Amino acid sequence: MNGVRKLTQAYSQAPWRKQMQGLGLFLLILVLVALVAGIYLNVTARAATIGRETLAMQDRIETLKLDNANLETRLAMINSATEMEKRAKALGFVPLDQSEITYLVVEGYVPRQQAVIAPPPEPVTVVPASLPPDYTESLFDWVQQRVIPTVSRVLEVQP
Repeated sequence: MNGVRKLTQAYSQAPWRKQMQGLGLFLLILVLVALVAGIYLNVTARAATIGRETLAMQDRIETLKLDNANLETRLAMINSATEMEKRAKALGFVPLDQSEITYLVVEGYVPRQQAVIAPPPEPVTVVPASLPPDYTESLFDWVQQRVIPTVSRVLEVQP
């Protein structure tokens, strides 16, 4: 028993060394927690910044959509028939009667051909529906033609 005590006493550590190891372990855990917290704060700050930038960009997109709609509305108003007529009268144009119009014949002019989108219609030919005989025979006919002769041959061969 005395030998076991001496052996455990030889390998046991001093109390101050155990305290230093505990303190070192505590500081290691503290550093790891601080590192994880720093990474978490960094990721959170980046996500918040990107979120604010996204909101700003979405706001800018909405503003640009509204500006585009306003410009399209102004263009439609400028190109309306009444506005075009006002501008034409302001520039000195006057409406013409049919009797005042003169048509010119230009030699060599070929008028635009009408676009042919689909081929002209053809008469519909009705093709009678026909199925191969394999699809028109019944199960009983098939058994009678294929299975029964085979079974009868097998039975004839066996004594």
